[in-house]
Amino acid sequence: MSTRHVENPKGADLPSRQRLLNRYRQYLQFADMKISAGDRIGAENDFQHAEHFLRSAAEQKDTDQI
Repeated sequence: MSTRHVENPKGADLPSRQRLLNRYRQYLQFADMKISAGDRIGAENDFQHAEHFLRSAAEQKDTDQI
């Protein structure tokens, strides 16, 4: 039994750009809550996650234009 993976040139398997931007905003909110609670390290972790989703959304935009 073989598993075949066919790549879609338009990136249909990737999450939508809007969903990625929603996750970006969500992690920014998490970071704000942690800063309010005095958890700077936890907030930094959430900022890093937010940055990941922002970069992923930018990549998704690039693949949508192909």
